Amino acid sequence: MKFSTKKTLVAAIALTAVAGPFAASSALADDGEPSPWLVRVRMLQVMTQQGNDAATGVPADSIKLANRTQPEIDVSYFITHNISAELVASYPLSHQVQSSGKYIGGLQELPPILNLQYHFDGMGNFVPYVGAGVMYMRTMNVSLQGGALGLQQNNWGEDVQLGADYKLDSHWLLNADIKKTWVNVGLDNSTGGTILQLHPDPYILGVGVGYRF
Repeated sequence: MKFSTKKTLVAAIALTAVAGPFAASSALADDGEPSPWLVRVRMLQVMTQQGNDAATGVPADSIKLANRTQPEIDVSYFITHNISAELVASYPLSHQVQSSGKYIGGLQELPPILNLQYHFDGMGNFVPYVGAGVMYMRTMNVSLQGGALGLQQNNWGEDVQLGADYKLDSHWLLNADIKKTWVNVGLDNSTGGTILQLHPDPYILGVGVGYRF
């Protein structure tokens, strides 16, 4: 998937997430729905891919950001009974970086994700959903090859999502979720010139609990 083909989707998701709550809150109340707000806490496994373009002295797919496990919190707003907007937040993730199996440094990155989701009916307490949207990866505290290499700070990508909630009662639920993301991050030299593009493209697996207000 190319990022240029996603601009319309990204704009639609952002517009829906901003305008949807104002347009739909009264309709949800009239239909006797629970509160449109849902908060989940999940433990994530962030599984990055070994992917990069080739450059002088750097073979293709030789650079790897280490996997990470850490908690996150996400907030969903149900625009309708079936459609919601989900914002995934996290504190910065720290990654060690290897090139051809050799440690070359580390970095931190903050990866919020905004998705538009569709939740399916007809399965009782089991509620599967699909989603798609946009992710923003901000890199910080980069230390690669003793400072000889840097990373582009602001990076955008896309993701798709598959998950399910299991309702324990009218408020509490269990959740399992998987996201596949695509993002390019420029690897720069000491003068700020981009040497190549990294493609960490992580799978993000999560399990946790949620509360519908």
